[in-house]
Amino acid sequence: MTAGAAAQPLLVVTAWGTRGAELFVLFALAIGAAGVAYRLVLASSARLSAVRLTAISTATLAVAWCVPFLFSSDVYAYGAYGELARLGLDPYARVATFGNDALLADAAWQWGGSFPICVYGRGFVELARVVVSALAPLGTLAQLQGMRALASSAFVLCVPLAYLAFGGDRAARLRAAATIGLNPVAIWCAAEGHNDAIALAVVLAGFALLRRRAPTAGAAIVALSALVKLPGAAAALALAFVDRAARAGASAGIVLAAALSVPLITGAVTQLAPHARYAPQASVQAILAPLGATAALLAAAAIAAALAARGIGLLRARRDEGWIWLGLAAWALVPNPYPWYGLWLLALAALAPRTRAAATAILLSFTSILRYIPDAVATPSAFGSVALGIVATLPFLALV
Repeated sequence: MTAGAAAQPLLVVTAWGTRGAELFVLFALAIGAAGVAYRLVLASSARLSAVRLTAISTATLAVAWCVPFLFSSDVYAYGAYGELARLGLDPYARVATFGNDALLADAAWQWGGSFPICVYGRGFVELARVVVSALAPLGTLAQLQGMRALASSAFVLCVPLAYLAFGGDRAARLRAAATIGLNPVAIWCAAEGHNDAIALAVVLAGFALLRRRAPTAGAAIVALSALVKLPGAAAALALAFVDRAARAGASAGIVLAAALSVPLITGAVTQLAPHARYAPQASVQAILAPLGATAALLAAAAIAAALAARGIGLLRARRDEGWIWLGLAAWALVPNPYPWYGLWLLALAALAPRTRAAATAILLSFTSILRYIPDAVATPSAFGSVALGIVATLPFLALV
């Protein structure tokens, strides 16, 4: 750890070598131990209640907050986007200078001199602006902790919202809520401040409203979750596919979200894509990367197509497990599946929790923590990258 890293408001383990490896091993052991408890609670979730599950999630999240370091720098970027919006600057464009702004300077240092442009929707930027504006008098640390608190609060809300959003009897809805809200990796990612929890909370709120016989409003809310993060749009499209009554609301929400996302799309196409670098880690593509980028992409696409075909077949047979297979297909296509992406897999796993596909999705949420290693320790060698990819994707073997 350098002196500069120690001076940062929040410690992020970044290229710490041996020290980073030691901290990751301790973290992985803790996640593994929590995983055993997670499995036990899932088995007995029917004997609990939504209130108790929410309390357990909150208590475990509080424990995660006690860890004095993070493995992801994303919360710095989130705070910077809110600060840019507060200053009247465009978060979807590169910023040349930061002046005397402490939050922007800290974010830039954390990201190696310049943080990436925003790849999230206007809704999230506005939330970030409100948080950093309210906490600006208290300094950078308070602003960053505010962003973490926002994500953590949204994650806790996912527990009762999942109970209301999922179908089936009481036991099925409790298991769905536990699958999402008690997963140790998801809890850690919420404590790190990742905005997937916010987007999923909006999606679940929409589905909960849908189940209260308000299909148009519920579907529109699901679609508008894309203003936080893009996967919400996929949820809206899936909803429109299976529920005719929801199509009008989903369509209206998607159109509105797309219209408000023009700056995001423009920035991604003109400023992000030209500077993108193909460097897959802890993924299917990382295993195949030595063959070349094109071959790796084609092979991953073939694997994803096979998984998707199985999912479509199950959906045609009216089996909810098919949605999980489609999620696994998407996971196989992602070159860098970070742990917080796993929250979306958990939401799909909750649809059919006693299936092999659900078990695979949950296991992938655990092995996804291996993606922290290249950032926390050091970029692995070509052989090390392949080995890391193999271990991270081992859960797929459960489908064979």
